[in-house]
Amino acid sequence: MDTGFTNKMKKIRHSKLPIVLECSDILDYDMLHAIQLNLMYDEKDSRKENQGCWNAWVDEYGNWFNPYKPNPNQLELFEEK
Repeated sequence: MDTGFTNKMKKIRHSKLPIVLECSDILDYDMLHAIQLNLMYDEKDSRKENQGCWNAWVDEYGNWFNPYKPNPNQLELFEEK
């Protein structure tokens, strides 16, 4: 079975979801394993505890990524600009 894994791979895409993973470093086994560990979900943890996997992600504009909707009952002290 050909896994397509090469030592110079920097970009992979998901075969069913519209997701592309592009890395400035080479995507070797160790890098892919680190990504997998950071994205793992533990069903025993609460939703809040599982949000930690997204804390290290930055979007294409340099903003910290947060996939969760804000709590409408939470008072915001400062307006986002």
